[in-house]
Amino acid sequence: MKYAIVDGQRREALRGLKGTCEVCEVPVTPRCGRFRVPHWSHPPGTVDHHWEPETEWHRQWKACFPEGCQEIVHQADNGERHFADVKTGHGHVIEFQNSPISEEERSSREAIYRPMFWVVNGLRLKGDRRAFFEALRLGRVARATPLTLVVPTENCLLLQKWENSRTLVLFDFGEVIDVSDALRFGSPVLWVSHPGSPKGRAVLTPVYRKRFLEAMTKGEPLKGISWGKNVAPVVRLPHLVIPWQSHRRKPRPPGRKRYAARKRRSWSGSGIKARRSWR
Repeated sequence: MKYAIVDGQRREALRGLKGTCEVCEVPVTPRCGRFRVPHWSHPPGTVDHHWEPETEWHRQWKACFPEGCQEIVHQADNGERHFADVKTGHGHVIEFQNSPISEEERSSREAIYRPMFWVVNGLRLKGDRRAFFEALRLGRVARATPLTLVVPTENCLLLQKWENSRTLVLFDFGEVIDVSDALRFGSPVLWVSHPGSPKGRAVLTPVYRKRFLEAMTKGEPLKGISWGKNVAPVVRLPHLVIPWQSHRRKPRPPGRKRYAARKRRSWSGSGIKARRSWR
């Protein structure tokens, strides 16, 4: 964990400090090695409050929120106290998940933290990003405003692991656009997976990362990206057809070609009338 109580104040882990866990009041030890981010460690054999080894990815996400919102003690309905990665001033809990998590543990946290959001690292395994965007290529557009896609999950293990979640799950694939991405938005996005999706399908909506942070900080509704000039398909996507595009009229040719086409039609029409009158 990032913070412990030292002399009555929340402090980050530093060599030589002695801290106490905010939840269980057990003495904790600062770990400040070369290869892992500094953190406080519980003694062996004690319960670490559903805590997973923290990575730099965790720290970067937590740093997007005020210090007073990070690692907040949350009391469940049954009186148990747990750490929430982030709890905003509006009561929204955000859990950042990098390592694998069992379905039982995930369901337990969703029952404890309400309302809550999951932010999942989509770059932990090498093939997760490629499989995710391959699934997008096989999807169909359900709505254009906001852009909502229904995609199959059978070939994407990342989507399969989270398809039974009862709350919103946001997949983070970093801020760098890859050539394998099916769609580009001009700015880093998170892909939101909606709860209650059909079996074997995931309902996905892109959300700007910046917009997500603003919504969580200000307590505003989370708004997805709508299809428009900022959404650009990178490759040919035969299944990604906006419903109203197939009914559009074909563009009219430039003025000179349009005039020539009209003359041809009028000439052929007059010829037909002349032949009919001759007969």
